[in-house]
Amino acid sequence: MASSSELLATTVKVKTTKKHYLLRWLKYLLLGGICNAAVWGLALTYLRKTPLTFTSELVIHINSGSPFVSVNLPSIGQANSSSGTPFGTHSDPRENYKLMATSATVLNQAAQSLDMPKSEFGKPNIELINNTTLLLMEVDANDPELAKQKAWALYQALYDRLNILRSQEQTERNKSVQQALEDSRLKLTEAQNQVSNYKLRSGFKSSDQIKNLIGNIGNLQTQLIDKMAQYRQIDASLQKLTTTLKISPQQAADALVLQTDQEFQKILKEYTDATITLTNLVPNRGPNYPDVVQARRKQEIALQALLQRGEKLLGIPVEQLTLERLILDNSNGSGVKRGELFVQLIEMNTQLKGLDAQINTLKQEIEQLAAELTILSKKESVHDNLDRNLQIAQAVFASTLTKIDLSKGDPFASFPMIQIIEEPTLPEEPSAPKPTLVMAGAAVGSLLVSTGLTLLWWREPLLKISKQIVKKAIE
Repeated sequence: MASSSELLATTVKVKTTKKHYLLRWLKYLLLGGICNAAVWGLALTYLRKTPLTFTSELVIHINSGSPFVSVNLPSIGQANSSSGTPFGTHSDPRENYKLMATSATVLNQAAQSLDMPKSEFGKPNIELINNTTLLLMEVDANDPELAKQKAWALYQALYDRLNILRSQEQTERNKSVQQALEDSRLKLTEAQNQVSNYKLRSGFKSSDQIKNLIGNIGNLQTQLIDKMAQYRQIDASLQKLTTTLKISPQQAADALVLQTDQEFQKILKEYTDATITLTNLVPNRGPNYPDVVQARRKQEIALQALLQRGEKLLGIPVEQLTLERLILDNSNGSGVKRGELFVQLIEMNTQLKGLDAQINTLKQEIEQLAAELTILSKKESVHDNLDRNLQIAQAVFASTLTKIDLSKGDPFASFPMIQIIEEPTLPEEPSAPKPTLVMAGAAVGSLLVSTGLTLLWWREPLLKISKQIVKKAIE
């Protein structure tokens, strides 16, 4: 009985187990079918419902720099303009252009050019190509031709926006530079007025005045040296002749005055005759002899007349000894020779006086010119300072003006120039959706679902096996 009951129980248990496994297998099979059907249904629905999308691509190049410009202004200064590469270590203008290309301003302008709303135009995809100066722009549309048109519209909108920004930048720069130019112009005008007013006030024209003045002083000093040399030479000859004749130049001149006066010469002859007569009578007669007394009387009268005539001619009292030294004796011709020496002495003295006057005049002129040179040097110092200020003002004005011209010549300093490397393409195949990729994704999803359900199916047997393994390990 026991055996029959156990067999029956075992039979019931086996049937119950088979029924459980069957129900479980049907449940997982149904779940797997539903999940796979959902995956493939979604994939097919996406392929059927999603509109075709075409992508037009264009590649633009961003200029990497501008040339160096240098302008030399002779005698004034130098102006330099240099625009380095905008691709610095910490900045890349392509990032700016990427942001600008996706900005609302550019997208609105591009959409307006195609008569479509901004929402329909969409947002382009911008990529930076590494290690280059290139920018890849992708624009989507549901029609190949429309995608190309949108790409052209985006490029033109970006190009126009850059021109507007460059123009605004140039305008702002011009405002600040024009103010600086006006300030420098006012300073230049003030410096010019200061120089002009000082020239009118001081009489100083240029440094040539000082050069000419120095040249004149040099010429006068040369003349002074020559005159002084002549003076020393003539003075030496004069002193020598004076020593030889034992008479001064003034006395020689007095002697010539007496020599040329006929009345004095007549009295001198009477004095000479009386002296000769007296000299001849004295040895043969006594001093009181009437002839001797008469001859002495004539001599004294003649001598007194000579002294009076000499004083009248010379304007000073004349003594007998002095008169005898001034008388030129022409009886034997020696007086003529002595007179010639007197004339030479007088001429030397006259030359010496003339040279002395010239030397004094030259010294005075040199002193006057030296004083004038000192004054002009001070004026030149003031003029040089004013002229230096004028040159600085001219240099600043010219430099500012040149900077304006140079800045106008480089409008791409802040916003580099862009060029199309590859024009917008006309897509031949849609970029989305891609059936192959969608089907591959669905297959992978189906595989993952099936794998997951299989693992769930084998969960209970695996748990039992693991429990048995653990139990045996414990025992």
